[in-house]
Amino acid sequence: MPRTRILHISDTHLGKRQYGSDIRREDFANAFEQAIEVAVDRDVDAVIHTGDLFDDPVPSLPTVMRAADALKPLEEHGIPFYGIVGNHERKNDEQWLDLLRRTSAAARLGKEPTMVGEVALYGIDAVRPSVWDNIDLELEEPPAEAAWTILCMHELLTPLVHGMGRVYPASEVIDRAGIELDGLALGDLHQPASSVVDGTDVWYASSTERGGKDQEETGVVQLLDIDNSGIHRRQIELETRPFAVFEITFGEDDGATHARDVLERHDLEGAVAKIELSGDRAAVTANEVTQMAREAGAAVVSVDDNRGRVDLDVESIEAMSLQGLDGAIEEKLADEDFSTVALDVDQQVRKADELDTNVNRVADSFAESLRDAQREAFDDAGPEETPDGVERMEADE
Repeated sequence: MPRTRILHISDTHLGKRQYGSDIRREDFANAFEQAIEVAVDRDVDAVIHTGDLFDDPVPSLPTVMRAADALKPLEEHGIPFYGIVGNHERKNDEQWLDLLRRTSAAARLGKEPTMVGEVALYGIDAVRPSVWDNIDLELEEPPAEAAWTILCMHELLTPLVHGMGRVYPASEVIDRAGIELDGLALGDLHQPASSVVDGTDVWYASSTERGGKDQEETGVVQLLDIDNSGIHRRQIELETRPFAVFEITFGEDDGATHARDVLERHDLEGAVAKIELSGDRAAVTANEVTQMAREAGAAVVSVDDNRGRVDLDVESIEAMSLQGLDGAIEEKLADEDFSTVALDVDQQVRKADELDTNVNRVADSFAESLRDAQREAFDDAGPEETPDGVERMEADE
């Protein structure tokens, strides 16, 4: 068979304002446009997208228009764009991918084969966990001219993924598909991974932009060359904004100077700075650290202030009942210098059999506790002394 070349991209999350930043939203769009450029430059026969084209089910109109514009070079070069719906963008009715399909910018894969050369492509949208056990995953038989079959999905599957919420065995998917699968092209995992399961190549494309501090790889795409010898994948890195992920640990006497010293050890120019503050409470605030990082050249700054956190050693709790946990929490809180009103709020939240869903009633209850605490504080302070040479004004009755 002649070679068929397909670009596999996934998890572009267009419209995502990571860390509340418009700069990051632009970064995600730029990465998607880079991926499209790779498709054109490598003269691929098709592009497949395995879900989460958009970051949420209701992307803004500019985000949708930007996506449509980004796909125009593919149309101009006769390169089809095939996609499925991911869990982030999934709606209960018509999907945004359907809108792009109406503009001829994209097509949606399904359980019937879509032929690209001699490769039969299939697609199943992200499945809600509540219906996984009963949903029909069976695919139509490929036509006689199909030499290879690839199913696109947006799921977390073992043995490639562990410990990330509900995952399903890849072997189950292969069995329930009802046809012989040569490849299982996946989205949802934001890092590349691959394995062979029951004779089927299974792989994740990764995301086109870095989705969080724990993702070490830059954005990547997968280039597939398919011929008589098999499915051959090459990973292509995209040019994405660098991350600087580090921790600033404060001692009792540390302050702004210590924070600046740590910041100077990292190259923050144009980077996303993801900073964790730990250790003792210090005079410097999280906002001040944010400003220091910006002054050091960081384009985007996110600071997690974990100083003074109360950590519970759950493993040391002999009885794992709720009563045992409550006792451990109360013992730990007793060691902390919390105000009476703070402890009262804790009791209201933890001891209630069922939390009141009326926000106003809850707010009124907490406000009354705060007023009581204020009155007690003033009573404990006693009468205010009048400084020498100053007359006290008596209030009119």
